[in-house]
Amino acid sequence: MTNILMSVPAFHTGWAYPALAPYIHPGMKAAIAALSYGEGWISDIDEWRMCYGKGQREYEEIVQPFLACGLREKDIAWINYVEDTPLSAAKKILDSDILFLTGGYPDWMLQRMYDLEIKNLIRDYEGVVIGVSAGAMVQLDLYHLTPEDGYEYQYQEGLGMLGGFDVEVHYEEDLRHIEAIIRTLEDTGRAVVAMDNQSGLLIDGDHLELLGNAFILDMNDLDELYQTYDGLRFAY
Repeated sequence: MTNILMSVPAFHTGWAYPALAPYIHPGMKAAIAALSYGEGWISDIDEWRMCYGKGQREYEEIVQPFLACGLREKDIAWINYVEDTPLSAAKKILDSDILFLTGGYPDWMLQRMYDLEIKNLIRDYEGVVIGVSAGAMVQLDLYHLTPEDGYEYQYQEGLGMLGGFDVEVHYEEDLRHIEAIIRTLEDTGRAVVAMDNQSGLLIDGDHLELLGNAFILDMNDLDELYQTYDGLRFAY
């Protein structure tokens, strides 16, 4: 398994693709696990198409980077919680070389994987896993949620594809993100990979590569983080 973690689907851009070209290239097939939307957002196929149908923003933001990397549109399959059965969802995953995990709500994504009986299949996937935002977080054994959209700061269990570190997606040097990183370091002692929207992380076996603006913060950075937090707090 190869794991790619990002904040947004920008794997085709100049800061990412040179490192990722061996993993995303013509001739490959991708499966999109579009399972991370919020509760009550999609209840039938018409609503699903309004969100993920061709021409919709979500569709284009996900598909266009694959097309830019040389994949054909007909080789991109969508896992559809409304219509797919456990058998058809599993087939799409098994037929793919790349599994893409969308951004959104990580807890709802994991619940829908469970409902479709594909959680273990995804955890043991042998191809290339690309996850953006929530799709990056759920690849970990344990991740934190930075307060946002009704979520309080909390920890949740992920798929366990990766472990021993945490990620801060959509990173900005502001009070919300700095406070979340400090708390994660204090609570868990795990290093945090900070990724803004031009950042990513590639893990292929023992090979780890930071992409774009990504950087790592660990316990040795706490004093500097405290100073940054105090500076931001007094600036407001």
